[in-house]
Amino acid sequence: MAYNLRRGANLTIIDSGEMSEPFHNSEASTRLAQKIRNTLRGLVQRYAPPSIKRHLWNREFSTGRWTCLERTVGESVHLQVEKYANQGGILDLGCGPGTISVELNPETYSFYTGVDISDVAIQKARTRALEAGRGDRNEYCQSDILTYTPTRQYNVILCGDSIYYVANRQIVPMLCRYSTYLTKQSVFIARIFDVSGKLRHTLDIVESHFDVVEKHIHEQTQMCIIVFRPRT
Repeated sequence: MAYNLRRGANLTIIDSGEMSEPFHNSEASTRLAQKIRNTLRGLVQRYAPPSIKRHLWNREFSTGRWTCLERTVGESVHLQVEKYANQGGILDLGCGPGTISVELNPETYSFYTGVDISDVAIQKARTRALEAGRGDRNEYCQSDILTYTPTRQYNVILCGDSIYYVANRQIVPMLCRYSTYLTKQSVFIARIFDVSGKLRHTLDIVESHFDVVEKHIHEQTQMCIIVFRPRT
């Protein structure tokens, strides 16, 4: 079976010597094209230089692709973050539009730092924090989470839905580097989307290199929230 993917051409299938039939507008071609786009997008998000990743995320935030992130739906990490913040600091790696930073109980933390590669997301987060009256305790930084260097210690380092946008071989080195910015007995918290599939490997990496404090997997969605800390 062969696919004609030349730019501007109708997508055709050639199978078992039969004549090819264009199906440019068919449901099958739409699914195939979407699968190819998602695969390429995933490769860019994990392996592209920071400038290209920044451009991709800025475009998607600007066009409204991630408007859904402006409110929490489904299984949230709020309870775990509030529990372990213990009136201290929170570092949110891949904060997006800063939703958790304006939804947390303000009495549970003293300062919050959100980091995201997208300038557009960071500006949205800053605006929302000011509107919520949290401009004095919330700060936001545009940076690639692989290279960002914190300037203080934190009780919680949160990887909301960002950890699986990091290449597998980079997850442990990144977390070990950030672990030096955790206060004593503090934790990482990560949310991993659907660990029943390919993201199971991300969970396996965390569990094999760190001490798990809590782990919750939603029975229906297979969304995992894991609390962990460096091994001693």
